[in-house]
Amino acid sequence: MTTVIRCGQLFTGTGAETVENAEIVVTNGTISNGPAPPEAEVIDLSQYCVMPGLIDAHTHLSIIPSRGDQLGQLRQPPGRQALRVPDNLRRDLEAGTTTLRIMGEEDWLDVYTRQAIQEGGLNGPHLIIATRGLAASNGHGRAKTAFDGVDEIRRGARENLAQGADFLKIFATGGVASGTGLGSAMYSFEEMRTAVEEAERKGTYVAAHAHGGPGLQMAARAGVRTIEHAALASEEDVEIMVERGAWVIGTFSILLHPEGIERGDAANPQILEKLKAARETAAESIRRIFEAKLPFALGTDSMHGCMPYEVQSAVRLGLSPQDALLAATSRSAEAVGIECETGTIEPGKRADIIAVAGNPLADPAALDNVVFVMKGGVRYELHPALR
Repeated sequence: MTTVIRCGQLFTGTGAETVENAEIVVTNGTISNGPAPPEAEVIDLSQYCVMPGLIDAHTHLSIIPSRGDQLGQLRQPPGRQALRVPDNLRRDLEAGTTTLRIMGEEDWLDVYTRQAIQEGGLNGPHLIIATRGLAASNGHGRAKTAFDGVDEIRRGARENLAQGADFLKIFATGGVASGTGLGSAMYSFEEMRTAVEEAERKGTYVAAHAHGGPGLQMAARAGVRTIEHAALASEEDVEIMVERGAWVIGTFSILLHPEGIERGDAANPQILEKLKAARETAAESIRRIFEAKLPFALGTDSMHGCMPYEVQSAVRLGLSPQDALLAATSRSAEAVGIECETGTIEPGKRADIIAVAGNPLADPAALDNVVFVMKGGVRYELHPALR
């Protein structure tokens, strides 16, 4: 089946200039060179800006931050967790997010969710999954499982990969939504290096929850590919990340959006104090990261439907609109290792395509007005009243 999409403006995600009055040819779910046959379906988006689907490079399936106690949500029985998933996926699709990198779930929930989406039993973006996060018994991120010492890390990593994990996720430092210090190290270098070795043996990589300090530095030196958050990254932290070639995944929504930690944990003064401290340091840390030109991508950290807000926050913090859009499309694809599949509008790539009313390069607020979503060549019917 062939479809022709007529675009008023086309932002390809490649870094090239926006093209006026372009056409995209989609054949059997893949962007093709054309020409399209005469009987091809035509979708007229000539009043809109067309661009690659957004890629949320850091999120979870079953968490809703505004409900508070995120780790407690992960500790609930599988059925209760699963009930939250369909609405979360719908919010993401409605906001133009066609790919999610899932940064840890319990009970293999992400494995089963991906299977349901692939089989057509559930609407949702493409999923890249970590399965269980590797967390220490006394560390941030521990839900139902914990892994201590080199041997347990190796076992946990191998079990995750055997269940279908695309990559591994490790908690290298403390976090805002727990009693652990944001800059404290949760694992030794040897433990982190073991996770990296197991991932590399399977041809994949490790992502590390790391805000800053010794835990972040050890993660980068151990060979972790993506540093998640980096809200406390010092000049030394940034220098080490540059030296090691690490990616940074910014997650602004969870810290800054009023429906994030601010609402969910409003009754917990300890968490709110850490949130305040993280907000005060994040702008300076992100400025350092931008100035160092570290490879950078974006994720919402479970703020489902907030990728537009994430892009807009990156712009407010100093990234250009074009770089912010790239951080949510092609650079996110490269960061998570799927740049050969999606992230740009080019022949041979999967047809993950959205359209927005307005020009997001001139005004990133245009991303709030998604009017069209195609995932893998299949059009998703939007229901604005349900957003």
